[in-house]
Amino acid sequence: MTHDSAGRRETLLVVGSGYRAGHERLLAQMAADADLILLNPEPVSWQRDWVQAAEVFDPADGDDGVLRTAKTLVDRRPVAAVVTYEETTVVTAARLAQSLGLPGVPVAAAELARDKHRQRTLLNSTGISPTRSVLVHDLPAARRAAQEIGYPLMVKPRGLSGSAGVRRVDEESQFDAAFDAAVNADKRGLESEGVLVEEFLEGFEFDVDCLVHDGTATPVSWARKIWAYDPYPIEAGFITGHGTLGRAEMTEGFDLACRSVLAAGIDRTVAHVEVKMTPAGPRIIELNARPGGDIASRIVELARGVRLGSLLVSAALGRAPHTASSDDRSAGIRFLYPRSRRRFDGLAEAARLRSRPWVHEIRELHPRGETVAPPPEDLYGRVGYVMATGPHADEVEDRLLLAHHELRVLGS
Repeated sequence: MTHDSAGRRETLLVVGSGYRAGHERLLAQMAADADLILLNPEPVSWQRDWVQAAEVFDPADGDDGVLRTAKTLVDRRPVAAVVTYEETTVVTAARLAQSLGLPGVPVAAAELARDKHRQRTLLNSTGISPTRSVLVHDLPAARRAAQEIGYPLMVKPRGLSGSAGVRRVDEESQFDAAFDAAVNADKRGLESEGVLVEEFLEGFEFDVDCLVHDGTATPVSWARKIWAYDPYPIEAGFITGHGTLGRAEMTEGFDLACRSVLAAGIDRTVAHVEVKMTPAGPRIIELNARPGGDIASRIVELARGVRLGSLLVSAALGRAPHTASSDDRSAGIRFLYPRSRRRFDGLAEAARLRSRPWVHEIRELHPRGETVAPPPEDLYGRVGYVMATGPHADEVEDRLLLAHHELRVLGS
């Protein structure tokens, strides 16, 4: 629990709360360590259990409008820092911190984290993670870049998240369609001008979260990814805890992740980094100036007893992390998708599976009766998930695979 010099709990201004299933546990973990006031783009409901006060802001009002709304909160009580764990509010939170004269992610670092081209420019110019990448704005330029780089290659929007518009292209005949999909991907309120054509990096990809404050970066969480829907890099789940990664990932990979977030100027947050172990050594796939999403806070706590929300509070306040954890168990999550577009009638009963002691939770994410579709038609078409535990990551992966087969998505 964090207190000021007078022994009082410190207050953080949180920008954006995310969605309940994915982020409530993270917000609750933060609330255990600091008082929270919330600036949210939507009216609050479930968030009231964890925040002392809240105001709604309209992103269309611009920086000045957001600042006016924020002042109605911060004028009521002293605030120690500004923080966010939401991708869509990373830049907003950084600009707000700067305007209020409060600690937060530096604006330049937040903007770089939302711009994959600027990330590549930095990582290439410093030699930290050299990767061939060309920013293009039209199809003729994209075709020329593809010929220069060679196949296979990756096509991705400059500034989106969640693998929106991203695809591996194996041959020239697939390229135009991939470029068109990247240009027309649903931006979901994010800015993204231009498309990146990049070399495809072969290897094992994983996530690492680094707590960053005052020029130091410390790995605090990591995960093995579960992929689906090739050639679209859809992250259909992840596993953390005992046995998740090998020695090279936890030495060379972690070192590269920490050096990269520091080079990017990221500070006062838990930074989520995607790393791939290639034959030429580790390479950065992407930098983010916020913690990992997709219910990561619950899985990390379940597997290792580490609370990402508490670590985010420590980072925002510029304090050294307390990262004691368990190292003898593992946990993971697998997201469930329909096989095709259909009406969602729930998940299969699978009574025997549901009775297994290693099944931690099974949940449906859509109301029954809604029309749902799988990726790539709907990149966000998850209809449910299953969480599993075990003594080792390999065993958890096998259990999630079994559960994935048993929990059929019902509907016509």
